[in-house]
Amino acid sequence: MYQSLARWCFRHRWLVVAFWILALIGTNVAGAAVGAAFNSEFDSLDSDSARGFEVLNEYFEGAGSGFGGALVFESIDGFDDPEMMASMNALFDEVAAIEDLTVVSPFSPLGAGQISPDGTIAFAQINLSARIDETEGARIGKRIVALTEPVAAQYDGLSIEVGGAALGEFDPPQSELIGLAFAIVVLVLAFGSVLAMGLPVGIALAGVGTGGFGLVNLLTNAFSIPEFAPLIGVMIGLGVGIDYALFIVTRYRELSHAGASPEQAVVGAMDTAGRAVVFAGITVVLSLLGMLLIGLSFVTGLGIAAATTVAVTLAASITLLPALLSITHANVEVTRWRGLITAGFAAIALLGVGLGVPVISAVGAGGAALTLLASFVVPALRRVVPPRRPKPVRETLSYRWSRAIQARPWRFVLVGGGILLLLTAPVFGLRLGFSDEGNFSPDTTTRRAYDLIAEGFGPGFNGPIIVAITVDDPTDITVVQTLAARLAEDPGVAQVSPPFPSDRALPQSS
Repeated sequence: MYQSLARWCFRHRWLVVAFWILALIGTNVAGAAVGAAFNSEFDSLDSDSARGFEVLNEYFEGAGSGFGGALVFESIDGFDDPEMMASMNALFDEVAAIEDLTVVSPFSPLGAGQISPDGTIAFAQINLSARIDETEGARIGKRIVALTEPVAAQYDGLSIEVGGAALGEFDPPQSELIGLAFAIVVLVLAFGSVLAMGLPVGIALAGVGTGGFGLVNLLTNAFSIPEFAPLIGVMIGLGVGIDYALFIVTRYRELSHAGASPEQAVVGAMDTAGRAVVFAGITVVLSLLGMLLIGLSFVTGLGIAAATTVAVTLAASITLLPALLSITHANVEVTRWRGLITAGFAAIALLGVGLGVPVISAVGAGGAALTLLASFVVPALRRVVPPRRPKPVRETLSYRWSRAIQARPWRFVLVGGGILLLLTAPVFGLRLGFSDEGNFSPDTTTRRAYDLIAEGFGPGFNGPIIVAITVDDPTDITVVQTLAARLAEDPGVAQVSPPFPSDRALPQSS
């Protein structure tokens, strides 16, 4: 089967390439036309937390989404100025007018605990609907910041910050671009050929572009897939895509150097390395689909997205790669100076984008463009880079290194094991948990709001545990008071903030 598939793809190269181009464009166009329906809601089955959030959603609209932020403001003179109070209430109304968003004012009965003991710091709780994803939340956050600036400018000593990770700036991580930049450099050094480097990278990008973005966007309309799932799929897809194609290309080059024709080399590579790639790919897909057994919809969606990306990348490795080798076989071993220099600048550009440094990315992109343009007038850039002189096996670095290890195995076991133990030492100081707004940069409004709340309300206030209580008689607050007293005695609890003072009955609407 492997030989027949490789031979068919080799002989129908342009048909295979056209199919993948259409698949790449078609899936992404269809995904854009239908629209992605990512789900930001994290369910937790039938748990105490889920039931508690149901109670909050029933009586306090939006509070049960677990997704929100706060308007945090500080006034040196407190909040007794009627004019300032009127301006703040007008601001709360403007914010509350945003769709899928509710605001709990600190000046309302339900917000009685939202003013610091010294009266200089307060916050208005902002609850967002579960329909709002991270990208939309970031846009709403910018909109709220724009609404607060005129109000803060009216009064001396008044500062307003927008808190909550849901409303903070959300920039999709670009670490995969950094990995891609290093992959280009490593593959060029390993292969000594720009084209041989480009084939694994191209296969990985084709698989990720078709499966990780196009198909996943379509699947969001059928499954509950979180918004960050494509990013996870991209990272996995790039890794396995480059690895699978690298394995096949390496075997192809070995057979070519042994005197096999291009078709024989492709068929032989697919019949050996291709078999291993298919086995590895199926193993990864099945492992990722095992996430379906967990029973959480967002974890299931994550597994489906990652498995889809790997499956499509695997298909590209065993179909598109043989077709591309059929087209480029004569030039796989040929590298010109313009290609080598352009690849280096491309790696620099990707590194700059990944690090978020525009200057580096601009230098890389500009250098690549100038190199290609200069090659039309500078003959030296079109010359072929001298190929490496092949060494006998016993003279290669890999052979000498393997012999050195075999000659002194225990010495290398002890040295290598010691290095590994040293590298794992930080694990003993590892603190597990979810990151919060305290991990944001100090120059962001999200972090400033976090610090203000910690300053005004004390430690632990930024990471509360919410207790939802239902009582038969709305005026019976004994249960709440008793529970609050017991929690306050726990040494692990920094403070307890009852929803209302002990001398006031629970509001009839609560």
